[in-house]
Amino acid sequence: MRLADYVVSYSLQINNRCLRYLAECDAHGTVADGNDIVASEAHTVYAENLLARDSRRLVSMWSLMQPGWKETDPAIGQHVEALLQATRALTEASSARRLALRLANVAAEDHEAEAILRVARCLPADVPLTWDVLNEQFTDDSHFWRSSASFRSLQDIVVQQRVVRSYRKAFRQAELLPSEDVHKWLSNHGGNLHRWVQLAAHQLELLRPGLSDKGKAQLWYLDKMADTLRTRAGLQELQQATWEVDVKKAAAKLVSRYVEQQINKMDKRIVRLADGCFSSKPKRMDDLTHAAVAALGLGTVSLMPATNPNHNARDTEDNYG
Repeated sequence: MRLADYVVSYSLQINNRCLRYLAECDAHGTVADGNDIVASEAHTVYAENLLARDSRRLVSMWSLMQPGWKETDPAIGQHVEALLQATRALTEASSARRLALRLANVAAEDHEAEAILRVARCLPADVPLTWDVLNEQFTDDSHFWRSSASFRSLQDIVVQQRVVRSYRKAFRQAELLPSEDVHKWLSNHGGNLHRWVQLAAHQLELLRPGLSDKGKAQLWYLDKMADTLRTRAGLQELQQATWEVDVKKAAAKLVSRYVEQQINKMDKRIVRLADGCFSSKPKRMDDLTHAAVAALGLGTVSLMPATNPNHNARDTEDNYG
């Protein structure tokens, strides 16, 4: 199996999880009741952990294969853009409310928890995508992975270099982290750092079975970094939303101050995680990924007829991440 075939197989496994979850929701009639804060939270957690998480991974896989489809298959480009929009909606929907409920659960003082809950009850709870839309989206995704052959002809080295590219982009962004005033830098540039860290984490996850212990350790840090950066962005949204909902000014001020403390904790965590994330320079990561691909033993079987197109690992920008 060539590496490109392996990506297709891996992506279809992710896609099948999403379709199974949607089928279970349909069978059991799972819906969120906006008036029941506990039911809404449970619904949101399911959406975040299953659909949002896996849709982010699928976007990262399409980004990995981009040299094989960007110039030759506009239909895939349109699909990936639609998937990206759905992923953003799933990830961002109710994120402020979900974080508010989490903070209320861990707040040390009762008056802080009560204030946060008052804000949470005023925040939107519904995922703004219907079951039909999501089911169609993931069904289309399965179709494109199964039927599109052009991107599957990519040579192993091209796919491998795309993984290293994502890591290199993340590495260079992390090098810009200042020793002082990290808060301001992350508020302005954290989104771009998150984009590349997430791509690197998802694409290295593909190679996990072949990674060395050092590579697996770095993958753990990258995954934690991506989660922390996403949480930080959600906390910023919550802080802004706190001043826009209908609660007393004293409660909004208390919640905003508490959220700011949580953001500061995320800042410190990101700095600590950076050392583990980027303990290998990009050239060393190239060696690690090459060894991982070799360790996977993909050269024995091929799912597709052998081809040798003139694809190269162009270091072009893309919008997916």
